[in-house]
Formats: sequence, structure tokens, C-alpha cells
Amino acid sequence: MAWDFDEGGKFGSEKAAEDYARRNGLSNADFRTRRKGDEVELEIRRSAVDGRKLRDTGEGRKDGWF
Repeated sequence: MAWDFDEGGKFGSEKAAEDYARRNGLSNADFRTRRKGDEVELEIRRSAVDGRKLRDTGEGRKDGWF
């Protein structure tokens, strides 16, 4: 079964992206990261968010829609 992932933003490092995901209560299975040049893209499994807004302090973020 395939999962649908949505963009979670771009971060300066894998740690910053993972910290953001964990601050929002996401398990390792609910997100994935991918390095693209000097940025790291965070993708979040759509069903893990279920319409709720995620908290964002902006730490480590380069951009994103959350």
C-alpha cells in the first residue's frame, strides 16, 4: 500500500527537519527527508496530519507552508 506524502517545508539540515516533525508528535513512519543541494526537504504522510495544524517555531526552516 502506498502512502500519500505532502510537502512539509525545506530545512537547513536533516536534524532540523526531524526535530520539527518530532515536536509535532510525528513518528518516524510519518515523515521522510530528502537532501536537495544545500537544503533538506521534509515530507509528511497526509494521514498523520489529518487536517490539524502543526506548530512551527521557524527554527531551521528555509520555507514551507505549515
